[in-house]
Amino acid sequence: MKKLVVLLAALGAIAAPAAAAGPIQHYLSKQKVVVGFYRGARVEYLDLGPVKLAPGNKVAPIWTIKNGTKDQGNVIDTVPGRSDYTPLWRVNVVTFKPGMTALTLRSAAEIKAAVAHGDVTVKTTATVVNCPVI
Repeated sequence: MKKLVVLLAALGAIAAPAAAAGPIQHYLSKQKVVVGFYRGARVEYLDLGPVKLAPGNKVAPIWTIKNGTKDQGNVIDTVPGRSDYTPLWRVNVVTFKPGMTALTLRSAAEIKAAVAHGDVTVKTTATVVNCPVI
């Protein structure tokens, strides 16, 4: 329950009770905010690390680009408010093939197009991370 309160507070879904505001704010202040992309737009999320899935957990793909540009962030294809949103992400590693010039990929569509053109490969991993979008 404590993790749910922290997550909801991080997403702005609830106001923390006065007694809990201190510990929650302290916890959140220690979390690194990561910048990524959703359908071409910049998004921010918390990286709470790898998790073990329970039966029935819903996951969405997140793509990390192994040898991308210096401006490259991870790419997601859902955000809070969408029916397919979940803060649990299956990690997919995108790698530009040798000889290809790395581009900043900002959407799942761009990644899929790069795969179709033979510019990159994608390896789905067993790793699932908890990264709520804020």
